[in-house]
Amino acid sequence: MGICAAMRTVSGAEARALIESQLAAHGNGVLSVLSQYRRDDAVAAWHETIRAVEEFINLPTFGIVDDRIRAWLCAVRLDDAFVANPGPTWLAVRQALAPHLEPCVISRFTRVMLYAGAMGSAFAAHGLDARSASITLDTIGGAVDYFQSRRRHFVSLLYTMPYACSGSLVLQPYDALTVLMPQVEHSCIAITGFHQKLALLEALPDFSLEVDHVGAMSSHSFETLDDYFLEPERASIHVMAELRGDQFTMPAMEPLDRGKIFSAAELRNGAKLIGATYEAFGLKDSDFSAMGLLVVAFARHCRDEYYVEIGKEKFRSMLRAQSAIDPVELEALLVNKPSDYATNTNAYQPFVALGDRVVSNINLLSRFLYAFKNVHLGSRRRFQIHAGFIFEDMVKRDLDRMGFTVTSIKRINRKEFDVVATRGSVIFNIQCKNNWIDLSKIEAERALFVRYNRSLTNYYARALKKERSRDHLLKQQLGMDKVVHYVVSRFPVIGADPAVINYNQIDRLRFAGQAGA
Repeated sequence: MGICAAMRTVSGAEARALIESQLAAHGNGVLSVLSQYRRDDAVAAWHETIRAVEEFINLPTFGIVDDRIRAWLCAVRLDDAFVANPGPTWLAVRQALAPHLEPCVISRFTRVMLYAGAMGSAFAAHGLDARSASITLDTIGGAVDYFQSRRRHFVSLLYTMPYACSGSLVLQPYDALTVLMPQVEHSCIAITGFHQKLALLEALPDFSLEVDHVGAMSSHSFETLDDYFLEPERASIHVMAELRGDQFTMPAMEPLDRGKIFSAAELRNGAKLIGATYEAFGLKDSDFSAMGLLVVAFARHCRDEYYVEIGKEKFRSMLRAQSAIDPVELEALLVNKPSDYATNTNAYQPFVALGDRVVSNINLLSRFLYAFKNVHLGSRRRFQIHAGFIFEDMVKRDLDRMGFTVTSIKRINRKEFDVVATRGSVIFNIQCKNNWIDLSKIEAERALFVRYNRSLTNYYARALKKERSRDHLLKQQLGMDKVVHYVVSRFPVIGADPAVINYNQIDRLRFAGQAGA
């Protein structure tokens, strides 16, 4: 039978049934692998693995000041020749890093480097690299990008372990990556992908799947993340520093031990920086201050500048010691409720419960505090308005980078415009929409997500129609006879209109500009 003969197209109820059966199979697959292992050992081993991988991701970016060493390090090859004889490369990397970092950091880095090389060979042997462009483990730089794209799945597995691990096998730290990485590739990524396919199926009438013996390829795609696999937000701390850096005062920071990649001091600095960056929007007047103090208090229980482990009674007494937030509500915010993998893909609680103690790390606490900040700012009108202006500046910066000429037009005949740019003889009238979308709803409450998505795409369609009726104003003002209109949505929406562009795909405008359309 030929390849084409084996391929078939499914849609509607048949596509839904296929997706749901795959979700069940992959969800059960994750649980069956984890269920073999003893809970406490598995959590400890995976926790250690996450630390090593997070350091591996961050070391080339933040751990090395020398650009030449960083460039050399990222170019180091982890190919078959390396796997066959890793010794010389391993030694060269250790020697290059030795003046800059602690021996234990270097040891963890080189260990992940060896794993990455071995996994790259294993994936290639199973034909996975041909199937997924994201699996590029042939250099250290490629491996960094790969692990960065998978870090969310790593953390979700950690959350799932207290729920799923009930066996007698001991997961050894040196085995954890090789045991669970195939699971990440096979099932964890598939679970996220199939949930997105269900959302696409419900949002788009013409959605279909091309199915063969290998898998299912969807007719449409939906990319939810920004560059560097970061979740979108109205105004990130990096954007604030770049575009509004003159509007806040940098607080006094604790000195950091440059030999380490992570530390409790870095967490404390991060809490100060978040507070200072968003102080103008009243962040410090809110529950954020109490939460910031609490996170800093948790960090006093830090071991080896990374792990945080607190007895449950002690933990609860710390929650009762503050008066801003009800202690029961606070515990629900801070401690993960044991549940399956799909639920945990959107979990942000920094702690997992293990018997009579709760366990976290510096990164999880930092990530939680940052997400908590977004929740509190999101409801503040002043922040919403300013974030809208910041988003316009982001779009202007990107257009400038793409070779557009950004005009200063904001108002013509009392009619307001967001961003007006030109390229060649074409006017680009771009509306910048910063409407917040809770992407966690794709897994948690898909019907709600699809309904809100529909209301937004309808709103964007009306906005485009309104702008098209104002063509003549821009033509008169700029002396050009062609105008094209776009909506750029900060948070990604599912829709069929090519004039609505999700910000994480803003580079589409580059090609629209070249085509003059």
